[in-house]
Amino acid sequence: MNIIHHGGHQILLLTAGTGDKPLLRNLLQLYLHEMSEFTGADPDEHGIFDYPDFDHYFTEDGRREGRLPILVRIDGAAAGFALLNGFSLIQPRTPATRHLSDMFILRKWRRRSIGKAVVREIFDSYPGLWEIRQRREHEGARQFWLTVVREYTSGGFREIELDDGRWNGYIQTFDNRSRL
Repeated sequence: MNIIHHGGHQILLLTAGTGDKPLLRNLLQLYLHEMSEFTGADPDEHGIFDYPDFDHYFTEDGRREGRLPILVRIDGAAAGFALLNGFSLIQPRTPATRHLSDMFILRKWRRRSIGKAVVREIFDSYPGLWEIRQRREHEGARQFWLTVVREYTSGGFREIELDDGRWNGYIQTFDNRSRL
């Protein structure tokens, strides 16, 4: 558990366990709904958006692959999540490879630099070769991540633009192992 004090609020970052799965799954639905503007995804016949690898974040094999679900609570209430894994399109696959796959903060907490504070804490807690991706269509996400990564690395990062079968968008990479 990591605790951040920011703007008069207490922010907890917790590694989500199996008991947190229902809560995280519900927050994931809010995120996938927002992302459907860029992905074009539709919910299934029950109104549920699919996230095929979700359950794998809670298995031993998933943990060995570097999958880590992080629950964000602000002043005790659920406020978001981050999903990390070890799958990179750019960096070599090593135990130090980190990919911040998905991150979500409830709208009521946005525009208060809470997302930045959460990301900084995650980066500091997991040194490695980082990769963050944004879809080409999601310019708002790209601007957020460029700002966060530029500030965190003092400009010591690389941005790559891909348009191939693996990804269509932007990727920022950096190594923070010597920083900490």
